[in-house]
Amino acid sequence: MAALAHAQTPKVDSLVIGKLKDLHVPGLAAAKVENGQVSWTHYNGFQDMEQKVPVTDSTVFHIASISKTITAAAVMQLEAKGYFKLDDDINGFLPFRVVNPSFPAAPITFRLLLRHRSSIADNMDYLLPFWGNTYQGADIPLGTFLADYLSTSGKHYYANKNFTGAEPGSRFEYSNIGFALLGYLVERIAKIPFDQYCKAHLFTPLEMHHTNWFLEPFRSDRLAVPYEYSDSLGRYEKLPQGKFPDYPAGQLRCTVSDLAKFLACWSNDGSYAGKRVIEARSVQLLTPMDMSLGFHTWFMYLLNTETPTYSHSGHGPGISTYMLYDPFSKKGLIILMNGELSDYFEWRKLIDLLWKS
Repeated sequence: MAALAHAQTPKVDSLVIGKLKDLHVPGLAAAKVENGQVSWTHYNGFQDMEQKVPVTDSTVFHIASISKTITAAAVMQLEAKGYFKLDDDINGFLPFRVVNPSFPAAPITFRLLLRHRSSIADNMDYLLPFWGNTYQGADIPLGTFLADYLSTSGKHYYANKNFTGAEPGSRFEYSNIGFALLGYLVERIAKIPFDQYCKAHLFTPLEMHHTNWFLEPFRSDRLAVPYEYSDSLGRYEKLPQGKFPDYPAGQLRCTVSDLAKFLACWSNDGSYAGKRVIEARSVQLLTPMDMSLGFHTWFMYLLNTETPTYSHSGHGPGISTYMLYDPFSKKGLIILMNGELSDYFEWRKLIDLLWKS
């Protein structure tokens, strides 16, 4: 079992508290992974400022787009079992057809979705009302939402907005809808709802008992309240908990210790607590030690001029998250916050502070 240690040193603790105050971020949870185990966890600030509830190991954070690494892991589990090859056309697995209308003969493949090169675009006119934490309407089934968006007969199909003008495979275009589609492909191939697949094949074997794609299972007093800071008013503004139909792209909620178990498994070539959860080949396909081979889902982050790592960040209203993994030292770092931090250089300072602790 991965070792969990709450190891806050007074020096690091005071530095992080000062940094959060400067950045107007209410609370933070962090975890470090080394040698396939969780080596420490770290907590600062408040999950709820009004009630003065501190961030603890039981605080559940919305991790935003870090969720995509979980979705990619689910995809790779099925790929490893031979259900498909990464360069297969996804239309062989869907009940509706997905093609770029400008390039109808060009196949969209699993690999292109994983690499954000599918040419499927995020139509902000349609999607932003969902992503702003204000949508509180009925849940839209994943398949219905995607058919309406991607099928030519769909209610929200807009050829020039839902697809780019580039041929599939020719250009990088970050796509939340593309990752929602990957989640739906898992659902179709495994013949089980995506969230249930993840629970059975990832969360349960990884002992991630405080992780879910949806809000309903969580007690409200466990959730980190999202906040934004108003410079003009000089105060924090409490935001609602968000939900959106493209949930495999960014709606996962979990404790930092749960997410650290996933990262520990990933850094240990897919093994956790002596059992194989993800194939080592799958880890190498997405995050190869030889970065010149190309990588999928994760992005490159340079800790310094000599240490490249893989990373994924997450951002949303009142949410800022980061996860990093060094395939050489097998070290990893997770930072989850219930405030907004978009300044890249401030992120680097925070990451550097916690990576070295």
